[in-house]
Amino acid sequence: MEPSGRQGGNSDYLSAPFVAVPCDLLRRFAQLGLHPHELVVLLQILASGQTEGTTELSPHELGERCGMSSKEVMACVERLVTEGFLAIGERYDDQGAHVTYFDLQPLWDKLKGRRRMVQPPPAEKDLVSLFEEEFGRPLSSLECDQLRAWLGEHGYPEWLVVEALKESVLANKYSFRYIDRVLYNWQKNNVRSRQDLEQYRAQYRERQAQWRGEPQAGQSKPRSRPASPRTAAREPVRDERYASFYELFPD
Repeated sequence: MEPSGRQGGNSDYLSAPFVAVPCDLLRRFAQLGLHPHELVVLLQILASGQTEGTTELSPHELGERCGMSSKEVMACVERLVTEGFLAIGERYDDQGAHVTYFDLQPLWDKLKGRRRMVQPPPAEKDLVSLFEEEFGRPLSSLECDQLRAWLGEHGYPEWLVVEALKESVLANKYSFRYIDRVLYNWQKNNVRSRQDLEQYRAQYRERQAQWRGEPQAGQSKPRSRPASPRTAAREPVRDERYASFYELFPD
């Protein structure tokens, strides 16, 4: 069976190298904060790495492929590096010459973080929603990573993280750093269960009351003792006949 005219016409095109581009990058580049011309620069670097096996492109080469001048493309590269989408690596080639290359790993890290923020795992989804409701805004990818670190790397139970969130709301401190300090302080004081937490809070309130000089629960303020008859007898008795004298010479 002979190939159709359309297939025959496309044969040269289909035999040319192709570039694999993550669909997430094409769909979400604007949400990531990328401009269209910056996306073109990243795609040209990606294409060079996949089809030529190297990302060692000079400003002139990269600019020519992107339809930009060397000055324009380097200004674009500078912003991509500053915003954390691109890195510039250094190495020595086989002849010992110092060469630089473009590294797209920061871009892949951004994509992974964005995917986690948009679609959090089911176990964390309710916790993320709770934080967003209390903070009154969506969580960033870094904040979602911090949540995962508390639950995974640090091993805090979910209920304890929720209690730390409540502490921050009561203190009007809508900050992940503040919540992290609360969790660290509880861990340092061996708070491992709800009972431990209630006991720790009770002890904390007691210390605060002592510091302010307030009586503890179940205690009343000490009453002043009345003067004993002997003490009262020693107090001087004023003779009202000498009132004028007392006014002139008190004590």
